[in-house]
Amino acid sequence: MTKTNEKIHVLVDEKLGGIKREYMEIDRKAEVGEKIVIVEKADCDDWYENGAIFTVNRDRPGKSHIESDTARCGGNNNGFILREEYHVLEPTDIVHIDGQRYEMADRKAKVGEKVITITKCDIYSKGEIGTVGYQSPPRYIYVRFETRAVAWRVPHEDYLVLVPLEKCEKTFENKNSGYKEIKNLIHNDLGITRQDIQEMISVAVSNEVQKLFESGKLDIIVGAKIDSLIEEGFRDGGRLLYGFKERVSQTVSDEVGKRIANVLNIKVEVRGDH
Repeated sequence: MTKTNEKIHVLVDEKLGGIKREYMEIDRKAEVGEKIVIVEKADCDDWYENGAIFTVNRDRPGKSHIESDTARCGGNNNGFILREEYHVLEPTDIVHIDGQRYEMADRKAKVGEKVITITKCDIYSKGEIGTVGYQSPPRYIYVRFETRAVAWRVPHEDYLVLVPLEKCEKTFENKNSGYKEIKNLIHNDLGITRQDIQEMISVAVSNEVQKLFESGKLDIIVGAKIDSLIEEGFRDGGRLLYGFKERVSQTVSDEVGKRIANVLNIKVEVRGDH
């Protein structure tokens, strides 16, 4: 199983024109062209140390080991690196530009947003930064690149939107702070425990289910769908299809869950094993 950790490396991404990008360490076999970092040097005669970063140039057929030209030395002419020595550095969607962290989002840009080009053409190269001046729907935006005097038409598939992470992180922190205040109020000031909350939800759900059965609304809601399932089931030579009982049970469960969620204004997940 692939393992991850929290180690982040900020490296130049040549594929984005030299923009600095965040990479995450992943404990798996590397592919040709990927970056790796040495985490547990095996041979004391190799010149590199833990923390050295290489690009994979060759794979070893039938094995998990790799070779990198920049890892070559007198006793290691091929740049051979054991699988146990390295972690793969996978690129994330986060880049660093002028000291600011941005997340690259794959969507249509709005006027005033920053974008980064991910393809090369006669006008612009990969990794050029610009600001959207105005849109030319449905396929283009006009971008004023930082290194050019005039705006150029850029198709949607040629760029990613740069979303400032500081703004996103502050929003998350504010929401998280509000959540903690409410949680503290519930537990500390009101003295309501998690078990109390679960019991209140259980009672509310039970009451709503009882109301559905007593009012006869459940028959109306589910009846038409079950009739359709029966009709579908008898198409196969007059015999009900395999799994008919389970499909009817799931239909009833789904509809009850939807109605309860609408009435109580909560998200209800109906499990199939109940």
